Amino acid sequence: MLIVDDDPAVLDSFRDILMHEPGFDVTTLRTGAEALASLDTQYFDVIMADYAMPDIDGIALLREVRARGCRSLFVVVTGKRLAHIAMDALNNGADYYIQKGLETAKEFSNVIGFIKKRVPQKNAEQELIAWERFYHSVVEHAPDLICRIQPDGSFTYVNETCVHFFRKEYNDIIGQKFFSLIPDTERSGVLRELQSLSTVKPDVLLEHQVTAGGNTSLLLQWNYHGFFSPHGTVTEYQVSARNPSGLIRIGEMGGMKPIPAPAPAPVPEPVTQKAEPYDWKGLVDTIQSLETPVFAIDKTGTVIAWNNALEQLTGVAASSIVGKGNQQYAIPFYGKPAPMLIDHIFMAPGSPTATHLPGIKKVGDTYIGEMEHVTIRGKPMLLWGKGSPVYDGKGTLIAAIEVITVGEPQQETDATGMEQYLGGISSITIKISGEGMGGVIAGAIGSSTGGYGVYATDHRLFIIRNPDLDTEKAQGVQFGTFIMDELFGMTVDSRPKSIKELEAHKIFVADKKDITGVTMKRPVLLSGYLNVTLGKDENFRVYVDHKKAFTHIEQLMQSFCPDKIRVE
Repeated sequence: MLIVDDDPAVLDSFRDILMHEPGFDVTTLRTGAEALASLDTQYFDVIMADYAMPDIDGIALLREVRARGCRSLFVVVTGKRLAHIAMDALNNGADYYIQKGLETAKEFSNVIGFIKKRVPQKNAEQELIAWERFYHSVVEHAPDLICRIQPDGSFTYVNETCVHFFRKEYNDIIGQKFFSLIPDTERSGVLRELQSLSTVKPDVLLEHQVTAGGNTSLLLQWNYHGFFSPHGTVTEYQVSARNPSGLIRIGEMGGMKPIPAPAPAPVPEPVTQKAEPYDWKGLVDTIQSLETPVFAIDKTGTVIAWNNALEQLTGVAASSIVGKGNQQYAIPFYGKPAPMLIDHIFMAPGSPTATHLPGIKKVGDTYIGEMEHVTIRGKPMLLWGKGSPVYDGKGTLIAAIEVITVGEPQQETDATGMEQYLGGISSITIKISGEGMGGVIAGAIGSSTGGYGVYATDHRLFIIRNPDLDTEKAQGVQFGTFIMDELFGMTVDSRPKSIKELEAHKIFVADKKDITGVTMKRPVLLSGYLNVTLGKDENFRVYVDHKKAFTHIEQLMQSFCPDKIRVE
């Protein structure tokens, strides 16, 4: 195992932990350049690299490692909660992602378990790959025709030489009857010889004609080998053949003399190679581990992942939707196939088809949908989607992911003047400082505990503690859920809240008529804030680290009290 980090304290800590694990042999280096030099002469089963290093970041190191063809397990470690790091790690072939912080010890235990399980699997896969390469060089690219047939003559396998010889696609040959390609005058003799094979004498070498592509009969030498059941009956034949026209006989009078060719062999025609399908297992496993409803499609629009949370939300099992296209993924939400936010990701800018899709705004690589009214399992719901593209190591767009957030529609106000919900958000980047000057400083520099929310009705402003984002609970914020929010560019919960929910979770509430001023400061180097002033002396301040969260709150306050807001 190789660990790369420019912090010697981190290296020592990680090395001490891992060296206590049986079978772990750990090397530590402090720069990406040293790591690449070491990889020139040594193979590591696992490479663990910090993202932020002075000479080369962890993602750049990952790209170089993968470009060299190195298949080591790669673990990215970072203390930065940035969306692009997690997404780049996923897109460039990382196997694991560790976020430094309070949960690092627990996460490190998980990664050790992952390594112990995955390294043997990876090594077995590499042995299989090496064997497959050998097999392809010996069997697939052999000049001889090599095939497998059942006792009735049905093809079960043919190599590339057979594909060229018969001038058909592989799938068109499989299942066809080999014996029907032998002329009637010779077929009975071939079958008679095959019936004489036994476990004692499983092989026979024959010379007979067969019909090649273009209906040309060629005389070839055929070697048949029988495979037998425990009861002595043939279960399959392996058959190989060669054209004797190129055979040179040594030792004849007058020197070497080629055997006359019965007929020229047809010139093989090139066979179009189908693109190898992507292995979606890593992406599917990541999506499946998330507690948020998520699905993914490939560039053909075929569903490749549909996680458990989405099964529970829609009642549609993954087994019944994965592999389907033609916008079948929209049926649980709209009742029929229809475009969704995820379809935007594969469209060229300005595409006329985009005009028929739900309203979308794009922030970086993140696609953010407008709130939509849908019916899920017969129940009216509000749906909000966020989407992101997935690229392969060459930067090619290969898939798209959409995260689904739902909420219950709020009742509209009636003529009696009932309180109307306007909107709001919660986020782990929205924080309340502690008491005294220490708490104020902590809030300003971004180290206070977050998970609060700012909401408004047409009459009141609420600050709440969102129980779904409460990092002080024993289980903390779920790692997978947080990372998925990070991947899609926003660490916010913008689901509508009922007035009853706001009342239940409020830590501050103010009537609009009592608010004398609202001051907002954008986050730049330090946290931004929302400061609500009541009367002359009473103030309540909320700190906001995230610029996108700040923008949401600013828009909300412009709707709530546009005449009282001041933005610095």
